Amino acid sequence: MTIMSDTPVGGDQTIPVSALLLGLGGLIPFFGLTAVQIFAQDDVTRERAVTALVFYAATILSFLGGIGWGLAMRERDPVQRGLSFGVSIVPALIAWAAAFINVQNLSFSLGVLGAAFLVQWVWDAHLVRSERAPRWFGALRLGLTLAVLLALTATWLWRPALEGIGGGFSL
Repeated sequence: MTIMSDTPVGGDQTIPVSALLLGLGGLIPFFGLTAVQIFAQDDVTRERAVTALVFYAATILSFLGGIGWGLAMRERDPVQRGLSFGVSIVPALIAWAAAFINVQNLSFSLGVLGAAFLVQWVWDAHLVRSERAPRWFGALRLGLTLAVLLALTATWLWRPALEGIGGGFSL
């Protein structure tokens, strides 16, 4: 993976510096809130950290759908464009549902979001393989997705902080 200054959408494998820096910066809330949830001394702070993490993850998942919408606008084939528009709204719907579920069960929301980030990465990889997204996008999305899944998994696995918060059911 090569890093260089901003480049236009195309077949280039280089990740634009701005995309890399903003992507990495977007990970700060994931890991910051995970750390707060793990190390906080009181249940209220832990619950608020997990709730904030769920809402932030939902926001980022919706953003990823927006990237798909933007790529769909470039499609020339009307059938493919319609399919791409349809697929691009799914992340926002899942994000909304996960945020709503959050009220009842934080653990389940984290699982839904983790699965959705993984499925979104699969779709993004498909867009790169079919040359509808630049090659660098695939490398960037893979790294960011793995980092997001690590943060969500660490939060989900930290059972003591989730006991009694958001309902009793967990994955």
